[in-house]
Amino acid sequence: MNIGLMLLYENWDDNYSNAFQQQQELILLGEELGLDEVWITEHHFNKFSLSSSILTLMAYIIATTKKIRVGTASILTPIYNPIIVAEAIATLNVLSNSRFNFGVAKGGPFKKQNELLDFENSRERMLHSLDEIFSYLKDDSSVFPKPISNIPTFIASKDEQSINYAAQKGIGLMAAHLWSTEIIKTMIEQYKKANYRNLPPQIMCSRGFYMASSDEEAINEALPALIRFREQMEKQGISSPIFYDENYWIENGIIGDKDTCTKKINELKDLGITNLALKPISNDVEKNKASLERFAKEILINL
Repeated sequence: MNIGLMLLYENWDDNYSNAFQQQQELILLGEELGLDEVWITEHHFNKFSLSSSILTLMAYIIATTKKIRVGTASILTPIYNPIIVAEAIATLNVLSNSRFNFGVAKGGPFKKQNELLDFENSRERMLHSLDEIFSYLKDDSSVFPKPISNIPTFIASKDEQSINYAAQKGIGLMAAHLWSTEIIKTMIEQYKKANYRNLPPQIMCSRGFYMASSDEEAINEALPALIRFREQMEKQGISSPIFYDENYWIENGIIGDKDTCTKKINELKDLGITNLALKPISNDVEKNKASLERFAKEILINL
């Protein structure tokens, strides 16, 4: 299992420069601690999550790191020209010396985003866009540069149509941090049914993360951030009940002491997760750093 970070570029202090600097510090620390990957979200019209210019962030992270893989979680392909995306991801593949992961999504239920960026028929547009992107990366296309190696590709979806597409193309799936293990089990079962080549699925799963000396300490540190996240979902017009159930967040997160975090990671590994992205959830960047350092020292070294 590859273990990495999931970052949303939270603007905890209402200071854009600080937000970018703090997330960059987590990336550099993650690389120093030996994490395999960092995944970045794409969010628009959101003062709290500043990852709107995801391709810019990808290039910057690649330029300032040496070993850690960098992935999009996810590029909202329905709003882009497929040629532009193909050129961008091929360029990132070359610049990074094959350290780039390509994750895509149709876009979430964000009212302003969907209104202003025209997400009508977004699932069909996402899959059609992927077909075009793959065609532009082929040697006989006139789009350049060409990637220097295969670009690992993942679709963020629990929809049957998207899962079938991924299985038939032999590409991976992504599971959001609030999707339960039951949802992920169903995704994997559907993938296997549609995968005529019998290949095991690549599944990237993100999970809210905070590790401390006790479960109680970890939960107490995580709750203020979870409440802040809920407030942001309310502002975005999200009505799904899972965004308002703190017990559900904790149950489906990796939040606790060494034993609790280890148990939850092993459960995900046994489920078939191949790429685990930890989403640091304290409001305090220094506490997130300490949590990651504890994780590296007490758990990562033994995985």
